[in-house]
Amino acid sequence: MSETALIKRFSELSTSQQSVETISLFLLHHRRQSQLIVHVWAKELIRAPPQRKIAFLYVANDVIQNDKRKGGEFVRDFLPVLAAAVEHIVRCVDNATRRTVKRIIQIWNERQIYELDAIKLLKLSYENGTQSNDTVNNNNKNSNSNLSDEVDDNDERQNVDNVYMANRTLKRSATNNNTTNDVSIKRRRKPKRKLSLREETRRDLAINPIPIPIADELVKMLQELENSPSSDAVVREKIAALPPEVSDVNLLKTLRDKAEAMELYQIVTEAHRLLDEYNLRLESELRSRRYTAKMLQGFIQAQERQNEYEERLYDEYKVKLPKLDLIREEIEQHRQNMPDCDRIQDDLAPLPSAGDLFSK
Repeated sequence: MSETALIKRFSELSTSQQSVETISLFLLHHRRQSQLIVHVWAKELIRAPPQRKIAFLYVANDVIQNDKRKGGEFVRDFLPVLAAAVEHIVRCVDNATRRTVKRIIQIWNERQIYELDAIKLLKLSYENGTQSNDTVNNNNKNSNSNLSDEVDDNDERQNVDNVYMANRTLKRSATNNNTTNDVSIKRRRKPKRKLSLREETRRDLAINPIPIPIADELVKMLQELENSPSSDAVVREKIAALPPEVSDVNLLKTLRDKAEAMELYQIVTEAHRLLDEYNLRLESELRSRRYTAKMLQGFIQAQERQNEYEERLYDEYKVKLPKLDLIREEIEQHRQNMPDCDRIQDDLAPLPSAGDLFSK
């Protein structure tokens, strides 16, 4: 199955139950290519319009729950991208669709599809997406109010400025009275030290311990990180080759007509899609690296505990060894003091047989 075929399948996806179940069965049939499927799923999720994004989560939910009983390939491969995908969907949809996303996360928790730490991460991504969307809405409201203010005449602007300056003067005079106390309080506060990745991982393990990972699973996770998005030279070259007009706002002044503006708009739109998709992959990689670091730290701690146990056993056996040597010497000495059975048998006359006894 090629990536082009997957893209075509996802382009036909809708929120209807029949469409979701059809694509879900198709993906389950090709579960051996689960990594490719998840990669294309994430890419097409970014490209999809807001009204179709929830359909991608419907497909992921159906595939994950059915795969949980069959093999678990999709359950494992979807996990690194789900948190970023949930945050992306929540940022782009309305409140009713947000409640649907929240309900799907609750179902995964109730049916124990993922571990508790993964569910917490998904809930945190949901909250982050909700907050960012609320911030955008507030900014839009502020921009609309600014536009309406621009319609006002110059007299009202002057009055507003005068009131603003008067309030600012009052605040400044009130603030100067407490300057000394504020400075002393700020001096007393000690800045919080940022935890390193190892310390953060140990803290997470102390709060949410994990089962002892298998060495083969760790090796496989490390091998998957070798082909991470951060080492994708093709995408990095595309980003480096973007024209300066994409990032430099001052170059907008050089536009001469509407055609050039529309051409630049297409370039910016394509660059935004490329960067958004790459950021999603990088965020998934970061989560995978953190999860791998947690698994490695858990494996190291398990090996340290096993070494401590083996060392205690070694010390116990080391103490018991002289006692066993002493007992062995006593047994050997006792054996040497026993009479020689072979010599006694040679000195004694042979016993009569049964025939000799009855013949008499």
